[in-house]
Amino acid sequence: MKTSPHLFKTRPFLRKKVWGGRRLEKLFGKQLEDDDSYGEAWEVADLKEGQCTVGSGPLEGLPLRALSKGWGRSLVGAGAPDDDRFPLLVKLLDANRDLSVQVHPGQEDARRMEGAHSKQESWLIVDADDTAEIICGLTDEVGPDEFRAAVDEGRVETLLNRIKVRVGDVIDINPGTIHAICSGVALLEIQEPSDTTYRVYDYDRPGMDGEPRELHVDQALEVATLGPCEQAVRRVGGSDEMLSVVSETPAYRIERIEVDQPCRLSWSVDPDSPQVLHLLDGSMVVEDGIGDQVELGAYDTAVVPAVLGSVRAEVPERCTVIVAGLAVEQLVRGLHRQIGQPVAS
Repeated sequence: MKTSPHLFKTRPFLRKKVWGGRRLEKLFGKQLEDDDSYGEAWEVADLKEGQCTVGSGPLEGLPLRALSKGWGRSLVGAGAPDDDRFPLLVKLLDANRDLSVQVHPGQEDARRMEGAHSKQESWLIVDADDTAEIICGLTDEVGPDEFRAAVDEGRVETLLNRIKVRVGDVIDINPGTIHAICSGVALLEIQEPSDTTYRVYDYDRPGMDGEPRELHVDQALEVATLGPCEQAVRRVGGSDEMLSVVSETPAYRIERIEVDQPCRLSWSVDPDSPQVLHLLDGSMVVEDGIGDQVELGAYDTAVVPAVLGSVRAEVPERCTVIVAGLAVEQLVRGLHRQIGQPVAS
């Protein structure tokens, strides 16, 4: 690929879901093609199931896979598991209805189960109804036979641990945790690049095609922890620190930059990891590294190649940026803020 690696905005891959609604359009500003129910905007995706595309610059319109293969380690970083595949999947989700109760495999499971890929994921709640909740683990430990009987007899809901959530909550879903996002929740999800999902319960409803959605109880029981979840819901933001850690997992790290006035920002990029920038609010203008700029608004996403070395941005108003990357010691290094009205782009 002749064009030098540079920062670029993404254009999401949109997915219709039986549990979806219209918040991807109304809240997140995504352009939906029709009046159907949409559940997911894959902001950064390099999977066979779906690809986001480049949304800015000289390579606009290309799938992310083309850049992963063309730029290799210059994009994905020295620490990525593969040199030609982007190592994160980043989504916006609209749970207009309850998602299926499900579980994902981990690294050990993926090594022994054909076609499985590890899926650690983290949720940041960005919108929630007053009664919103999630399912995370079970209320008590049960055996596989007892759990299977509950599924077969339609009473698995009596085993599920429900937790109320609100905007700003963070939940890490480890592989093996039985979980679900419930109705009235919209969130940012950052995860390993996997779509391996084993459903154990789906409310006996049909899918988008009118047919019952497949359950995967046997596979789920191979990977599931049949007991309470270890993770508690955490709150992020609201501190006096401009930079804070949102989540640390074996697969990735998430940090948060929060500025409350116009400024110029700059920080260093670890060559072991690319960075995904996602704006929760406000706006910023970021240098792309090849002599141009990328404008980002609320719920926009950009990718920073690992080779880029640094990020430089103009912030004209208060702004909250989520920065995601691989599990390096620190993503945003040497963060510098220069207070004052940024130069107009």
